[in-house]
Amino acid sequence: MGGVVKMTRCLIPWTNIDIAPLGKISPCCKFESNSYNKEFNIVDNTVDDYLQSDMLKNVKEEMLNGEWPKGCERCKIEEENNIKSKRQLDYIRWKDEYENYNESKGFITASIAFGNTCNLKCITCGPSASSRWRKEHLDLYGIDVPPVETLVDENIKNLYEHMPNIIHLDIPGGEPFLSEVEKQKKLLKTYIDNNQSKNISIHYTTNAQVFPNDEWWDLWSHFKEIDMQLSIDGTGDRYEYIRYPAKWSLLCENVKKFVSREKVLDNVRLSVSHTVSAYNIYYLSDFFDWCGQIGLPTPWCGRVHTPLHMRPSIFPNSIKRKIIDHLQTSKHKEMISWISLLKNSDDSQYYKVFCDMRDKHDLYRNLDYKKIFPELSRLINEQDKEH
Repeated sequence: MGGVVKMTRCLIPWTNIDIAPLGKISPCCKFESNSYNKEFNIVDNTVDDYLQSDMLKNVKEEMLNGEWPKGCERCKIEEENNIKSKRQLDYIRWKDEYENYNESKGFITASIAFGNTCNLKCITCGPSASSRWRKEHLDLYGIDVPPVETLVDENIKNLYEHMPNIIHLDIPGGEPFLSEVEKQKKLLKTYIDNNQSKNISIHYTTNAQVFPNDEWWDLWSHFKEIDMQLSIDGTGDRYEYIRYPAKWSLLCENVKKFVSREKVLDNVRLSVSHTVSAYNIYYLSDFFDWCGQIGLPTPWCGRVHTPLHMRPSIFPNSIKRKIIDHLQTSKHKEMISWISLLKNSDDSQYYKVFCDMRDKHDLYRNLDYKKIFPELSRLINEQDKEH
């Protein structure tokens, strides 16, 4: 396919590359590359290997035919439930760039995780995205996931060569302000030195337990926009449980600092992400309330896909109906999509696994789900008594 690429299902396979914390290469962070026979990793493969792969060629062909590739199931499910998918959000944001895109431009956006170093082991995460998860995952699941140095000078150079017209970088975690910090800064300085930075926006996903020092803010002053996305999955004790071993008081302190910076820096924008899981679906409206109370924007909400037993739709129908009844009392229109998801998705085959692993993690971490999530725990107890 040559010339201008017109929007079909999604333009991301042409315009974007995603490097996951352990080096996996895919079109985007939502793409399920394990649905295919061969996966690509920046440690073992070049970007050209990925670009010339049958997997990517087939995905592009399916996109052009208006078909959903099997790797795009996550966006498909979200759109079927009127939840804005990454495909839709990216098209809204990059509409002009997409409609004028030519393959000779290479990747114009990229998501690059500089390893999986992290200070937290969020309950809905795992060792691939958080180094701190390694021992607990080995002890409870019997699988060891050692850290890997994914980005070295050679493959960073290879990536850079395929992004001559880059306009946007996503830098997720691990925790970006702890993971391969010097390599990150080196890449930013390269774009500053070649005078590209003024045309580049950067999106960070941070757990906000670390506040960036002045060197970061000086580097960012050279860029078009810094979108600082604060990843927060609850409030108070629920936050500390899900984002273990994060401290709620430290989060609140750092949120105030970020809000203060946004007020005085023209190129800094705050956003919020909220991962919706079996743990917090009942409390979703409460989180929206909190964001409004402290002056944060309406959160972007994403559904847990894996671990399978932590999806928000793992509950039996009797519990789901009560969660739906509760969400229907909310003043926030965003609840409608999540109610739809609960009605239309059935992952109840993972409910018992959720209960079993919840108790094992509680014992391991010396936590008590029942005390921290009393309302949801009561619904579960009622279900257990009935059966």
